[in-house]
Amino acid sequence: MTQGKGRSDYPVIIHPPDNIYDGSKDVTAAGTAEKLTATATPCKFINIFAKAGNTGNIFIGGTTVSSSRGMVLEQARSTDWFAIDDVSKIYIDAANNGDGCQYAYTT
Repeated sequence: MTQGKGRSDYPVIIHPPDNIYDGSKDVTAAGTAEKLTATATPCKFINIFAKAGNTGNIFIGGTTVSSSRGMVLEQARSTDWFAIDDVSKIYIDAANNGDGCQYAYTT
């Protein structure tokens, strides 16, 4: 059997997640990047949702996330599922104190 141009000789095997978990995080001090979770939390994929009751935007990224850096989530909006190996590597910031997000992740 021949394969078309650009195809791999190796099969792609997709392993569905074993479990799904969830959590939430409110930003204490707007303008300061805060870890989504303080402890190492292994995962495969995550989806982050800006709480419907927020009064401003949520910003998602790494240690340097701010209102001018990172992914912006408006009230009641979510990211697509994306791959990451640890929830605690994600930081959030908010336009207003007390705004936050909910998240679900798989292992």
